[in-house]
Amino acid sequence: MNKHEFSEKHKEGVYRAIFQRRDIRAQFIDTPVPDVLLEKVLRAAHHAPSVGFMQPWNFLVIRDRSTKDKVHQAFKRANEQSAAMFDEQRREKYRTFKLEGIREAPINLLVTCDRSRTGPVVIGRTVQPEMDVYSTVCAVQNLWLAARAEGLGWAGSPSSRNGNCARSSTCPMKWW
Repeated sequence: MNKHEFSEKHKEGVYRAIFQRRDIRAQFIDTPVPDVLLEKVLRAAHHAPSVGFMQPWNFLVIRDRSTKDKVHQAFKRANEQSAAMFDEQRREKYRTFKLEGIREAPINLLVTCDRSRTGPVVIGRTVQPEMDVYSTVCAVQNLWLAARAEGLGWAGSPSSRNGNCARSSTCPMKWW
């Protein structure tokens, strides 16, 4: 074992979190997520690798019912656009999937990528401008694995795009 290698016990924990990651869209707990636990999971997200240390992600915590309802409406519009992309048979199948739990979850986390945060020239993004998006994905993965380790579920609703959800919230315009 070299000095950078984890112990067998710690390796098992890392791989367990990866292999048992859960995508939750139902069976939510009916109690609030304690702030200390939410902060711990968000701290893990903020420790994600980030090209040029740009850290373009933003996490907006949504607890308010009316904001969740607005986000849900934005999701429904985007989800119908997604469904329309499939042929009729696959569209009907697609519509049977539960793809969100926006109103049922005790909290929502709106994740955005501020593509202008560090200016037009960033180390690592000069020839691959999409690296800010990849860095944000790494932050989401850290969040997801930390949530799993803490016994929390997480599910992304990637059908919500192009600022639809951000416009439904109190998110600063530059975030979307």
